[in-house]
Amino acid sequence: MLNKLLNIMIVAVLLTALVSTSALADSAAETKLIRLGYLPTTGHALTFVAKEQGFFADQDLDVELSQFPNSADGYNALTAGKLDVIAMGSTAPAVYISKGTDLKYIGGLMGEGAAAVTLADRASEFDDITAFKGKTIATVRMSTGDVVFRNAMHEAGIDWEKDVTIQELKSPSIVMDAVKTGKADVGIVWLPYQQIAETQGLKVILNSDTFSPEHPCCRFVVSTATLDSDRDSLVKFETALIQAYDYIKTNPDESVEDVQKYVDFDKTVIADSIFSEHFNFSPDPNKKAIEEWWEMMNTIGFISSDEDIDEHIDTSIYKEALDNLIAQQPDNENFQDLLEVYEENDE
Repeated sequence: MLNKLLNIMIVAVLLTALVSTSALADSAAETKLIRLGYLPTTGHALTFVAKEQGFFADQDLDVELSQFPNSADGYNALTAGKLDVIAMGSTAPAVYISKGTDLKYIGGLMGEGAAAVTLADRASEFDDITAFKGKTIATVRMSTGDVVFRNAMHEAGIDWEKDVTIQELKSPSIVMDAVKTGKADVGIVWLPYQQIAETQGLKVILNSDTFSPEHPCCRFVVSTATLDSDRDSLVKFETALIQAYDYIKTNPDESVEDVQKYVDFDKTVIADSIFSEHFNFSPDPNKKAIEEWWEMMNTIGFISSDEDIDEHIDTSIYKEALDNLIAQQPDNENFQDLLEVYEENDE
């Protein structure tokens, strides 16, 4: 009798262990890996906060972050299948789309946030964009600021292909070095590098939003194949970003601490850049701004394409995520504000 009871107990223990192991395996299987490419900038606050506050994990997403020095390198990785989602400037996806790559803009991250810098003792020379004529301009190829300032020169009657010398460099740090050493008269950088520039003897002379108010910058982009194969995971991904937006709005100090874990800058610099009047962070895709961006790039000759850009913008993923959160928290003012923005910019 005793042996029989022992056998029953052993079987029960084994069955319990098997059930627990199976449950763990099922749980692990449900966690979706998303390989995300990003730039080392405070403009990616939504991404960093979503990661640090567990919003991605709450959606059963394992978001693996890979850092790149510029958008061109990041998009090379995306098109090579090494990334699932990319969070970089609006320019690079437009260039790739114009060349036939099937990409989709699905969400926003940041807008504005670029600036022109020069040596402090030369700042008075550049009180107007027309002063760029005949000068050497250092920029990061395919960065948002690159296009904004080329367009500003175009609108001021400056032929940026003939009237200025444009140096296309690898990163904003190299751009600043070119200005400091006199190899360039002006450098185009993005935040927080304009804040860093001023600590290194440079001065901001012009902000991108002066010429293109509310212009888009980093957007979340995927291949159409990725979107078609796993739309549900992308809805979860956008859900986490919207929650991060809400968190930053209500917990600014804690958000700065989260961002500092990914960018090696002083907390004051991080806070000044995230909450700058020349920058806005939002998960909204801003379809209207992308359309205007596409038209601008064609107008100035940066690209030449008759592709319908609307075929490469999918706002429904973000909207589904936002609607789900509003249904859960109808009194959340930040979510309601995002709904108003969506109705203005994306429908």
